[in-house]
Amino acid sequence: MMKKKSVSVSLASAMALAALLGGMNVNAADDAGITLEWQQWWAVECPEGYVQAICDRYYEETGVKVELLSAPFADTKTAIVSGASTGTVADIVSVDGSWVYDFADQGILTNISTLLDADGFDQSVFMSQWTAMGSTYALPVINFPYPMFVNLDILEACGIEEVPRTWSEFEEVCKTITENGYYAYAINLDASSPSGIQNVWSGFAWASDITMLNEEGKYSIAGNPDLAEYAEFMKNLNDQGYIYPGMSSLTETDMTSKFASGELAFIINSAAVLTSFRQEAPDLNIGVCAIPVRDGFEGTSKNCTANWALGITENSENKEEALKFIEYLYNADINADLAVTQSAIPGSTLAEPDYSGGDPVFPDIYEMYMAGTPYNEFTGMKSANEFMPAYIDEVVTYMDGDTDTETFLQNVQEIRDGLDAE
Repeated sequence: MMKKKSVSVSLASAMALAALLGGMNVNAADDAGITLEWQQWWAVECPEGYVQAICDRYYEETGVKVELLSAPFADTKTAIVSGASTGTVADIVSVDGSWVYDFADQGILTNISTLLDADGFDQSVFMSQWTAMGSTYALPVINFPYPMFVNLDILEACGIEEVPRTWSEFEEVCKTITENGYYAYAINLDASSPSGIQNVWSGFAWASDITMLNEEGKYSIAGNPDLAEYAEFMKNLNDQGYIYPGMSSLTETDMTSKFASGELAFIINSAAVLTSFRQEAPDLNIGVCAIPVRDGFEGTSKNCTANWALGITENSENKEEALKFIEYLYNADINADLAVTQSAIPGSTLAEPDYSGGDPVFPDIYEMYMAGTPYNEFTGMKSANEFMPAYIDEVVTYMDGDTDTETFLQNVQEIRDGLDAE
């Protein structure tokens, strides 16, 4: 799930963007007078006026107005579904990866592949495209890595000189941290906002290339020895008291706050949360590291990635113009500046972001991201929002010791099979 982020409010950033956009040469469109509505959470989470500055400059250059319909991330999906049911949905919608398949299947999103073929835009500009049922339905504009954050002061207080790189090292470090009176690690598995099952639980597994999908792209969960080994590793951490208690009620906000207050040594979270940490805990000595991998693993890590992506609605009367605006956001300067502003990775192959003036930790995150493979198997998944809380229930039951590993994985397989059969 695309996490909700907190960022600083800065009119200076919006003014800087307006300045760089001023040098762009965008051909005036024949469709002057058109107004595109854009339902999104971006304006809520970007510096004040930042997204509006992009829209204003686009209007100056093309004559096409983009009207922002802004709501927090948590309310955006409801607004899109409600608008689709009443025929008032916006032309352009910001979407989360877990919504894409269902929105496409329900006819809310239009097939962007068809539009791109007719448009002739150079698709090599897109670092990735979100597909469902064999066609593209959304385009990720910027990407958010999920590294492991480290409280370096806790490690120093515990005499730990190096961050753990493997599961066995992580377990040993967690043991030392716990013996010194600190909490080592947390997993947020509150089912009402189930981001933790993909970003934290699954993200840790993906780092060792452990996934639910087999080589044929089919769900292979029951009897999967890799998933079983990972589950048993996590359960052992929990049984030893190395995981913060109450995971079933811990939200992402709770986990982030506990790290910011100095209670936790390690958490997995979006790179974008750096801004929040700097505001809420300016004295916190933060480091980042790659998520520890299974002992003996020599492959390429899959890096959990969330995105800000855009789709075009089927009800839009201005689909071609909506696509032109989305393509505009892949301009090298715009995409790079948006990525830097949001502590993210560009979605455009043309962008060359300069992070030198940003958070000193982010270059390390960027290096780790580029060394791995961006991944999120919940993106484009059918009924992802039904699967995630059900998966969480099974994880919590297993971690509490009420089911064994084989039963746990079998139950998850049956849930996934049932959703696929609907």
